[in-house]
Amino acid sequence: MIVRDFGNGFSVADWTDEINVVPNSWGTIGQLNIFEDEPVAENTVIFEEILQSGALIVDRVRGDRGGQGKDYSRKLHSFIVPHFPYDDYITPQDLQGKRAYGDPSSADTLDNVRMRKMEIARRNHAWTLEAARAQLLTAGTLYAPNGTVVQNFFTEFGKTQSTVNFQFSVSTTDVLGQIETAIAYIQDNAGQSVSMTGVVALCSPEWFSALVGHATIKTAYQYYSSTQEPLRARLAAGGSATVLHREFYHSGVKFVEMRDAYNGVKLIPANTAVMIPTGTDIFRSYYAPANRFGLVNTLGMPTYFFEFPDPKGTRIEIETESNFVNACLRPELIIALTKS
Repeated sequence: MIVRDFGNGFSVADWTDEINVVPNSWGTIGQLNIFEDEPVAENTVIFEEILQSGALIVDRVRGDRGGQGKDYSRKLHSFIVPHFPYDDYITPQDLQGKRAYGDPSSADTLDNVRMRKMEIARRNHAWTLEAARAQLLTAGTLYAPNGTVVQNFFTEFGKTQSTVNFQFSVSTTDVLGQIETAIAYIQDNAGQSVSMTGVVALCSPEWFSALVGHATIKTAYQYYSSTQEPLRARLAAGGSATVLHREFYHSGVKFVEMRDAYNGVKLIPANTAVMIPTGTDIFRSYYAPANRFGLVNTLGMPTYFFEFPDPKGTRIEIETESNFVNACLRPELIIALTKS
């Protein structure tokens, strides 16, 4: 197909297939199903922490009675749900004299413009949720960059995060022993009150490369093979050429390389990793309803889209919002991994 180029001496130019430059829609944390989604009907999440206690019973002389028992203690925790609005609009100028994207023979349409704008909004909300989850896992804090809500889950629950440093720079380092130490922190802190199906470590590229390149791990990684082999080779499941991340299952831990980044900022800080249990209910994403009369006291949804045409016919307002708070109910089970 040829297209007249009236902006350059009325020349004739060849038309090639359009090149769509779309940012990578990362979502590794979401794909791992670490968080449970839970809709709520209010703008505040309140739950009860029940602290179970017990003690070994000592022997006494017959006739003597033992110490008196006491009930469980409990504590209420309250989290405000942050509000994340994102708005846009459509005007006649968005369509007037504009050809359709990728189709030089057709004019753009209102439906196409609306679809693109909703696609952008949906992607931005998804990215925000993913970044917020990453911040909780790496820093233990709630995502609210403007400071409308401030929350540190380690402080809230009175816990101190355990850290394990991996000395990858030393060839004789017992990496397996350090992995076992990190797992032991999770097991000891979880006790019998948390059931889990496995352990996953979300790793920065630098930390993952240092792990699989260490003298005591290199051979195991070289011969590692499983149904997840395509992911180890940075291919998507099914063998497509889509670049994703590397995975390596070793010593009872699923190590996942996190290359996810937004605006050049990595979700997992360089040279670090974080180890957490999987198959638990301690990681939650609570969704509150939108700020609309018709949605008062209804269960929240992850994202809301609203469209308001101007009665004068000059503008269409697009309002979107998400209202969520990510929570970790047992922050002591988030183990920080560093490297040296």
